[in-house]
Amino acid sequence: MLLASLAALLEDAPAAAPFAAALETIDPALARAAGLSRPLPVLEWWDECLAQPGPPAARALAGALLDLRPMLAFTQNPGYVASPPSPTFIARYGYAVLAGPASGPPALVEHADLAFGVLLLGPETTYPPHLHPAAELYLPLGPADWRVQDGPLRERPAGAPIVHAPNEPHETRTRRVPLAALYVWLGALDIDARFAVPAVTPP
Repeated sequence: MLLASLAALLEDAPAAAPFAAALETIDPALARAAGLSRPLPVLEWWDECLAQPGPPAARALAGALLDLRPMLAFTQNPGYVASPPSPTFIARYGYAVLAGPASGPPALVEHADLAFGVLLLGPETTYPPHLHPAAELYLPLGPADWRVQDGPLRERPAGAPIVHAPNEPHETRTRRVPLAALYVWLGALDIDARFAVPAVTPP
């Protein structure tokens, strides 16, 4: 259900083709509970994140994620925890891995060649410019503002694929509603994201 809905949203996005092809190699039959989730504060917005309006395929994705919640193990980037970019960021951020390598955080399906998961951001939250050597696809399930490199912040609607090249700085800001966004990494999966500049940003 989740993978089929995701494929429907990506089929008309040429830049997303490598990510769509990688997602087709996930075997849902291998899924097993990733483990107990840490009680992250951002999970208070879980239901609201998945209740945002959007196209039917995005709503189907949100419904599939709701069903998976008991199996997901939410975590946080240890570098962000050690040096948070703002006083409120850590309480409004977390992610869970749906498919990924055994060397990474617990995943529902072990997969050596991609990292596929869901990011959560609370309302009124800035995820400052950050980068990583993996190429990345985001699929937001609600509205938020996105910036690539030094470009303008632009609102992207639910269901609009966003692709970042390796080591390309990108930023996300939520407004009054929280955000859930699916992500897919290809390439260097063993190197965590890091903030592009060590500056304190608005919460």
